[in-house]
Amino acid sequence: MTDRTQAFDRLADDYRRFRPGYPADITARLREHVLAGSGEPRLLLDAGSGTGISTRTLRHLFGPGPRVVGIEPGRAMRGTAADEADGLEYVDGRAEALPFPVGSASLVLAAQAVHWFDRPAFYAEAARVLEPGGTVAVLHNDRDWESSDFVDAYEGLLEKYGDDYRRDHRVFDTVGEMNAADGLAHAVAHSTAWTRELGLEALLGSALSSSRVADVVRALGGDAARAAITALAREHFPDGAVRIPYVTRLFLARRS
Repeated sequence: MTDRTQAFDRLADDYRRFRPGYPADITARLREHVLAGSGEPRLLLDAGSGTGISTRTLRHLFGPGPRVVGIEPGRAMRGTAADEADGLEYVDGRAEALPFPVGSASLVLAAQAVHWFDRPAFYAEAARVLEPGGTVAVLHNDRDWESSDFVDAYEGLLEKYGDDYRRDHRVFDTVGEMNAADGLAHAVAHSTAWTRELGLEALLGSALSSSRVADVVRALGGDAARAAITALAREHFPDGAVRIPYVTRLFLARRS
């Protein structure tokens, strides 16, 4: 188990309770792409499934028909996900070595996770396990620091105290990487902007579910880290209603 996996395991409960889901217009595009390529999907894989937020989303999108499996190396993350399994499966595994046979899956999804992967190895594995016409999808929520003074200041706090953190850590040519992978083609990108509204307690819970904020906690101590985030929130939202703008991005490619 890697140090990063252990770090996420320590955050599993807060991750499950406070992390946001994904906008319906984006997940609808994911569903349409899968159905257009595979008809009736048989097996849907969620690589780096964490506490199962995106795995449960797949069940909601596709109903009870297909087998839905979350693949997650963190024991605590898998255990937390299994508490709400509801017919879903969670297995130990890595995105770069998916424990499924050639041509078996209709979808391989990486939600809020691909920046932790060896991406060329992941795309090669996705191409291996996908059936012809199957979908590989990358999905993530990104805080929009360009449209919010609060988010800009929050990202600055993470950059100051985080372990080599950069706010643009998920800015890379995903479409180009997908198209360059053997067996994948026709990559496309979609995005949507939305705003999450939450109170101070939920803000702190969401922040403390992040391995990046865990770096800040190690640098400052837990009380000081909470105080710093609280001070930023009260400075920008004196009414206590915190508003965080996001851009959710979805990248899709087809198994050729």
